Amino acid sequence: MNSMDTFDPDMPCRVHDGLNDQIIEWSPQWASMYRQYASKWDEGVVAWDGLLFDGWAPSCDH
Repeated sequence: MNSMDTFDPDMPCRVHDGLNDQIIEWSPQWASMYRQYASKWDEGVVAWDGLLFDGWAPSCDH
């Protein structure tokens, strides 16, 4: 997984939610909400919409 420091919410990808230990298919449609509401939770962890993103990876189809 890549660091959330390099996460681009405008690109489709997979993000790991460390809170629930699950992979979420990221939709670029959420980018504006992410920019408005995401906040740094811890080193390398971003809190957004009740989730704790701690890494991302390119989508399988990109």
